[in-house]
Amino acid sequence: MKDFIDCLNTLSSRECATIIWLLILLIYILKNEKTKDSFLEVIKILFGKNLIKIWLVTSLYVFIITFLFSKTIIWDNLYIKDIIVWFITSGIIFCFNAASKEADEQYIWKVVKDNLKFTIVIEFIYSTFTFRFWVELLIIPIITILAMVDAYAERKEEYYIVHKFMQGVFAIISIWFFYETFKIGLQEYKELNVLNTFVSFMIPIVYLILILPLEYIIELYCKYEILFIKLFFKNNTDKKVNRRRKLLIIKECGFSVHNVILFRKNYCSKIYKKMTDDDFKLLINDFNKEKKKNNKIA
Repeated sequence: MKDFIDCLNTLSSRECATIIWLLILLIYILKNEKTKDSFLEVIKILFGKNLIKIWLVTSLYVFIITFLFSKTIIWDNLYIKDIIVWFITSGIIFCFNAASKEADEQYIWKVVKDNLKFTIVIEFIYSTFTFRFWVELLIIPIITILAMVDAYAERKEEYYIVHKFMQGVFAIISIWFFYETFKIGLQEYKELNVLNTFVSFMIPIVYLILILPLEYIIELYCKYEILFIKLFFKNNTDKKVNRRRKLLIIKECGFSVHNVILFRKNYCSKIYKKMTDDDFKLLINDFNKEKKKNNKIA
């Protein structure tokens, strides 16, 4: 309980304002019958039979990392908030996306590339030096409404001028935001605990790197699942034959997402219901040749 209270005490004015607006939005959604039903459907999807596995595995994985981290000499309870924020806004999303059909062999690299940029320094400064609570309470809905208007205008060709205007507005807001944040930073940087600030900055980076193996495993597992559903739903044969062929595919594809995708794209359509084991082995041999050819080119 004390750890939880310590965690709440570390919330910034922006985080407090965000929580309040989220609670207001939640109350509004639950009071309106139409939005309530849609919201509950979304919750059911997020915690459905398949996604709940990702929630549990990812939560356990991050918990173990945090538990080990808590045993180090640099641990402080205030890091719990940073870890929770990272998990909700990034960690679980990375793993969900890894399980999607759109994730390809470059997914892990894209995650690293998109998240390890210089902009993380700017984002950290913005989150560290915040405005007074009432200012944050006003800024959040204003920025949200402007962003929604811009997103709508961007998708409608007839509102192109509105979109360009909104881009100019956001540019002015960004300059003002940076200037005001910089001023606050000059006033408050001496009050910061250097070690705590550095660790808070590093938590998203270190946790991202540590969660990459889990993301890859989730992506690989889902790619195999999609492959086998497509393969054996269409070609429903003897269970023992299916199991034997599954093991052979796994043996040849191994831990490579690229190989699984390659097999699904180029070889699934060549498998038919009454295919003999000899023909299947010939297909696997063809796959091996293409796999080796691709490896040489790479």
